[in-house]
Parts: sequence; structure tokens; C-alpha cells
Amino acid sequence: MQTSYIVLQCYGNDDIFYECTFALLTLSQLYKPEELEHIQIWIYTDKPEWFLSFRDCWLPITLRKISEDVIKGWKGEIDFVHRVKIEVLRDLLQTKAGNVLYLDTDIVFLRRIDSMLHAIAGGNIFMHVMEGIVSDESNPIMKKLCFYLREQQTIQMSGKPLYDSAMWNAGVLGFHSQYHALLDDILFFTDMIFPEFPKHVVEQFAFSLYFQRTASIHAAAPYILHYWNLKELRVLLRSFFGHFKNKPWDDLVAFSKLIQVHVVMQEKLVFLQNRSALGKLTKSEWEPTIPDWNLMMQQL
Repeated sequence: MQTSYIVLQCYGNDDIFYECTFALLTLSQLYKPEELEHIQIWIYTDKPEWFLSFRDCWLPITLRKISEDVIKGWKGEIDFVHRVKIEVLRDLLQTKAGNVLYLDTDIVFLRRIDSMLHAIAGGNIFMHVMEGIVSDESNPIMKKLCFYLREQQTIQMSGKPLYDSAMWNAGVLGFHSQYHALLDDILFFTDMIFPEFPKHVVEQFAFSLYFQRTASIHAAAPYILHYWNLKELRVLLRSFFGHFKNKPWDDLVAFSKLIQVHVVMQEKLVFLQNRSALGKLTKSEWEPTIPDWNLMMQQL
């Protein structure tokens, strides 16, 4: 069985570390230690001591320390934070071969990923979810990207205009190392486009573009939830890790089930739908209610 590499980049403020640790806890809910024999978890981080502080963590984690200078270099001359993701993957695949599953920190494992990794081994590619065809202009950023690409008529791929390509969310990337050369193309495209179109979706579009020209992309959403539009969850995570500080890993795994992300997403949606006219005008913001964790534990 081929080795599978789960890859995360985790640096900067504490909220990112809370998200990353919560993601690892949701993975631990689904697997026993012996079932991860062929999986390695690589975390690129500026604070490896954070992960070393968790008692009895049995996940097969390798910590790759990256300094501020490395992070700055990986942002490149274009100073683009999402460029780091591409460089992380290029760095890993200099020495590793097998299945690669890259994850942003704001994800939750919903179900076991064995069949997903098997599909990757067979040459399939995964991204989180398809967000639409660029030329459909389904949201403001897609409309701006489409306008830019129509102005750049000389940029085509396989004889097709780029604006007819699908945009996939890049919070999850699953691919085999046999496609490692695509990362050079993705990096080159990002470096070329971002200075002229400095939007956060450039790296995501680059992955979408080169992956869909290589193989059919499958949605990772049935396996992994990427809650990119729920930054408010960080309030809950801060409270959770503060309350359960110094607990052993297995206890944290059990207690992490108290955080149901889909319920929090629904609460936010209900708030937004029921805002008053004044609330909409002033863009009043929602925050989740901090639960009584001791009371919540009685549910387990």
C-alpha cells in the first residue's frame, strides 16, 4: 500500500493553531492508531512546540519547522500568502512519493478517507467543491476574474479560453505525486497573473485550471468540510481549548464531538436571514454563544 501524506500549513496567530488542532481531533474521531499505518501527517509550522505540548497524541505527525524568512520567501516577490501553499507542496514532493492530501486548517473530517485515498492512488484528483464556471459570473469575484481573462485573449489552454474553466475551492487538494510537475506550472501561472489581478482566488484558479486539464476533479466535500466562511468558529475553538487545557489527547478527541460545525453554520445563517433592515444596513455581525462546557459534557 502506498504511503499517503496529509499536509497542512499552520503558522501565525493562535486561531490558526486552534483550527489545525481541531481538524486533527476530528480525524482522530474516525481512526484508531493502527489504522494510520500508511499515513503520515506533515505540518509545516513556525511553532512546532504547540503540537508537542499535547499529551499522548498518537497521530503520525511530522513537524517541518519553517522560519519567518522561509515563509517570506515562499510568498515570493508578489508577496501572496496563498503562494505558500504551492511551495509547501513542492517542498514535500522533493523527497516524497505517494498520495497527497493537502488541507487548509479550517476543515473538519466528516467520514473516513480510505476510498478517497484509494481513488487518488488510481490517478484521480480531488478539490473541495466546484464553485461554478468563471464565465457564469455567479459572484462578484468571479465576474471580476472573467472580465480580466476576457481582456487577456492571448492566454488560452488546450485551445479554450480560460474564462470557460471551472473554479474549484482549493481548501482541500488530493492528488498523486505523479502530478508533481503541475505544481511548477501552477506556481508560474500564479506569479504571472497575481501582479495584474491581485485577488485571493488566483492560486485557487491556478490549481483548478491545471488540475481539470489533467484529470477529472472529484469533490472532497462528502469526506471533508471546509468552513472557510465561518471564521466565527474561532470564538468557540478558543473557548474549547482554554477550558480543556492540559487534557490528554483521547479526552480532547471525545470532547471535540461537542463542537458540531454544521449546527454553528445553521445558527449563523438563521441570524443573517432574520436581521432587521437596520441590522443589514449596519452589517451587524453574529458570534456563537459560548456553551457551558461542563454541562455540555453530560451529552457524551
